Amino acid sequence: MRVTGAALWLAAMAAPADSALNYRAGTSNGEGAERCNGTLRALDRYIGIPLVAASGLLRRRRTRPETIERIGIVNSTAIGDTIVLSPVVSDIAAAHPEAETVLFASPAMVPLLRQIDGVTPEAIRIASPLSAIGALRRHRFDVLIDFDSWPRVEPVYAVLSGARYTLGFNAKGQHRHYAFDAAVERSSILHELENFRLLAQLVGVTSKAEPFLRPPGVLSPESLPGEAFVVLHLWPTGVESHLKEWPRKSWRAVIDDLHRRGQHVVLTGGPADVGRSRAFAATCPPGTVSDMAGKYSLEQLADLLASASCVVSVNTGIAHLAAAVGAPTITLNGPTAGRRWGPIGPRAVGVESGLPGCGYLDFGWEYEGHRRDCMEGISPDRVLQAVADAVGP
Repeated sequence: MRVTGAALWLAAMAAPADSALNYRAGTSNGEGAERCNGTLRALDRYIGIPLVAASGLLRRRRTRPETIERIGIVNSTAIGDTIVLSPVVSDIAAAHPEAETVLFASPAMVPLLRQIDGVTPEAIRIASPLSAIGALRRHRFDVLIDFDSWPRVEPVYAVLSGARYTLGFNAKGQHRHYAFDAAVERSSILHELENFRLLAQLVGVTSKAEPFLRPPGVLSPESLPGEAFVVLHLWPTGVESHLKEWPRKSWRAVIDDLHRRGQHVVLTGGPADVGRSRAFAATCPPGTVSDMAGKYSLEQLADLLASASCVVSVNTGIAHLAAAVGAPTITLNGPTAGRRWGPIGPRAVGVESGLPGCGYLDFGWEYEGHRRDCMEGISPDRVLQAVADAVGP
């Protein structure tokens, strides 16, 4: 492979993967930006795979160190993924109390992750190879675990990190595992939390905790609506994100019913959603909704979600955040299955499409050959019943 090809791939595939990296100025909810770009995925496949394979062939596989003093964990692809991973990170730290455990995540996620006992969250900028590799090398990790499953740039970073032992997923068709000293097969059937638990077992950790984040308390009470309110998050991102949107008329039916019950509605979204959120709000009866898209940082949004009577969201990172802070959370699952990617929590409920053949997404782009109308298989009546079950009639 020519050096210019490898350099092109590193530059292209180091694009920011998480809207949390720049939540106030980026995408809406944490789907990897590089998943949306077919050119980047092609570069990653045809340049990334050979480069990762070569990096594995050029060195011998090592065994896990007997003494572990420094553990590095990398997860930078999506808000939802990092939230789902957080209890596993906590269990790893608890199982190795004498070790320093560092979790590398997107910068905007770091404040939310500081509450994990025994873990030091550190921002990593995957978009900058020199910065990312430097951040990893500074710690001289005994063990470095890559909990991401798609971009091949991160296994290359792991090879160059100077870590004594590296771990990651053997994900179907991704060929990332060549770069690691040990890998676990990633299942496309299990919930991703269970995949994370399987990878943790390679460092002797049996993980049983579930996602939980305390509301950070950065949003003043005066900034919250002065009445009972329900949060609606309408906007997914990712490859062909429109296929994960619920029909506007269905959302309006829910809003009308909530208004009759005395519940005010708050619309949320990222900066990229501001225009369409404003346009949707204009179609609702006056006084029924507050459009807050693009107005909150991730920390502030966590406080808003925790204060809501209920959160209704498409399957996205914000749904995971709502469930983790303890809000009654209803997630609308169409091409994305709740059993695979649904938020986890004692007050989290998934409403699945009633159409056959849905819930097929794994990495997030596998639409070819599958039906494209899954979200139409979720009726407003089913969602309203779930809301009633959560907050009362």
